[in-house]
Amino acid sequence: MELINQLTATHMDLLELAHEKKHVLIQNDMPRLSQIVKEELVYLKRMEQLEQQRIEHMGAVTMTEWLQAHPEDVEAMRQLLQAIGKLKIINELNADLLEQSLQYLNWHLELLIPEADDFTYGQSALDRAHFNRNA
Repeated sequence: MELINQLTATHMDLLELAHEKKHVLIQNDMPRLSQIVKEELVYLKRMEQLEQQRIEHMGAVTMTEWLQAHPEDVEAMRQLLQAIGKLKIINELNADLLEQSLQYLNWHLELLIPEADDFTYGQSALDRAHFNRNA
């Protein structure tokens, strides 16, 4: 089925982008990361369109039922599932890299910004102060 091949090609393109994203995250290249996120949206929209076409073409038939009736599509489906699996793995790695980056930034912010009690008078100072509005 041509739709499966198109879905596979789109997933493979997204996979290439995900690998680039991994390197961009490691290099901390935020402008390129922003571009990649925008590019990902284009691929995701394309996948959504292809998936809608697949549903319209196949109707209520599941992929398993389709493959039983169309054994010639088994290899194409296997390639699609492999691409999806690889994409899932790299996306999980990228999510971990983003999480580590956020933890690192939070750690630096905590070092640079002292606790509120360190640079304010605190409530006890306000309790002792007598403000005279009449003055």
